[in-house]
Amino acid sequence: MSTRPFDVSAATLVRLRREGIEAGTTDVRELARRLARPAAALRGATEFYAELHAGETDVRVCHGTSCALTGADALHRSLAAAGLRCGTVYCVGHCGRSPAVLLADGRVAVDVGTTDLAQTPVDPPRPDIRTRSRTAIVTARIARGDHSDIATARTAGVWTALPLALQRAPAQIVAEIVHSGERGRGGAAFPTGLKWRLAALSPGPRRYVVANGDEGDPGSFIDRVLMEDDPHAVLEGMAICARAIGADTGIVYIRAEYPRAQARMRAAIEQARAAGLLGNDILGSGFDFDVVVFPGMGSYVCGEETALLEAVEGRRGEVRLRPPYPAVEGLFGCPTVVNNVETFVNVPWIVAHGADEYAVLGTGTSTGTKAICLNAGFARPGIVEIELGTPLATVVREEAGGGRDGPLDAVLVGGPMGSVLAPDEWDIPLAYDAMAERGLVLGHGGLVAVPPGTDWRALLVHWLRFMQSESCGRCVPCRLGSERALALALGDGERAPIERLLTVMRDASLCAFGQLVPVPLLQMLERFGPRIFADGGARG
Repeated sequence: MSTRPFDVSAATLVRLRREGIEAGTTDVRELARRLARPAAALRGATEFYAELHAGETDVRVCHGTSCALTGADALHRSLAAAGLRCGTVYCVGHCGRSPAVLLADGRVAVDVGTTDLAQTPVDPPRPDIRTRSRTAIVTARIARGDHSDIATARTAGVWTALPLALQRAPAQIVAEIVHSGERGRGGAAFPTGLKWRLAALSPGPRRYVVANGDEGDPGSFIDRVLMEDDPHAVLEGMAICARAIGADTGIVYIRAEYPRAQARMRAAIEQARAAGLLGNDILGSGFDFDVVVFPGMGSYVCGEETALLEAVEGRRGEVRLRPPYPAVEGLFGCPTVVNNVETFVNVPWIVAHGADEYAVLGTGTSTGTKAICLNAGFARPGIVEIELGTPLATVVREEAGGGRDGPLDAVLVGGPMGSVLAPDEWDIPLAYDAMAERGLVLGHGGLVAVPPGTDWRALLVHWLRFMQSESCGRCVPCRLGSERALALALGDGERAPIERLLTVMRDASLCAFGQLVPVPLLQMLERFGPRIFADGGARG
């Protein structure tokens, strides 16, 4: 078991990127000598992460599902024909205004309908944000504007829960989170308090708190908005968690496609340190806790917590065998809590208002609220905070206003690892257990509208391409199964062999990526199979 502190490890791959790739160094052996790492490890890592071997581009067109449904392929061809060096990116977190393009300087152009990017909105304002819940928690501040500055954040009530937590015993904080019933908002929905309790009770020389900001599900953009416009709330939630489990180091892992979120979070950390809210002897309590930002390097599977930890340790972002779970043996072999950004934003509210007030929101087994993201295919895209248990039909028809271009074929819920729901299934409550009973997944809470007349075969190919390109490659069913299923879908393959392959991937893959991505694909084949295989459709 390693006991190296995070700052000594120095995020090897980030150093590699800064000291080598950006300086034009290509000699892996020389980089390995400078970084005191095996050359084979660096070579394998640089081949794994897309950002470490991306070529020079003028623009990168988003090919996430939301953008794919709103013309990303045609846009890519048009921009290339106009003379721009075009790359691809999977999701830039602006699904409410698709299609989107990531510019070379890190800014984002949205609603792109022309090859003249100077005529498109760049760094667009925050999306339309509203609340259907009796109480606004996640959207309480971002609906009113930018709260990234510490003065604005503190005026709005951020950093008032941490002093309360510092007056309580760590076990009391854990008990409060357990009693609240909060479950992780990143997709897995594991009880937050139970994870914290396990980390607090597990032996180790130190403990870590990690905020997972690797939001990569097309249709989800709440984490991006929170990290950009409410970063202090994320940091306060992390600090309370650190107090509860006895951690002294926090890491915010932010995907490469969110450069503005990285900058905003770094600035918030500096402000919090200057105010004595991070660092040594916080508020004179004797409690030490500091936070750093770790930028992702281009890998969807690093949204899975063990793959994320592998990346932070300087290796390929491949999933780990479990058990042991990260709460027992995580970063550098130490107990580690990995929670989603939205999960951490709930924490200060629970500490300040009490677990009972939180638990009355939502349902008995799915307490609290959830931010639901609505993509550009809806009449009213944006973010709506609902109480868990609100029917999907209510969200689609009343909050989203239905489809932008007419009655929808379906709604994709929760991204590539979520569910495909036709209109006659929209009666389902958006709640973890209620959906699980029907074999459905809420995931991160992003909704993507499938417009009328969609080419379902092209959508199937799009999803299989994503799975094939983003598989970490560690297990055979996911690695080879996705390749073969894509080949069948691109060729003259029939429905039955593709279904068999997807079933094997679902049942035999190592991690949630390989186990869950086939599920919506199987749902797609079940509900829309005749439209995929009977009428032909696009094959590439």
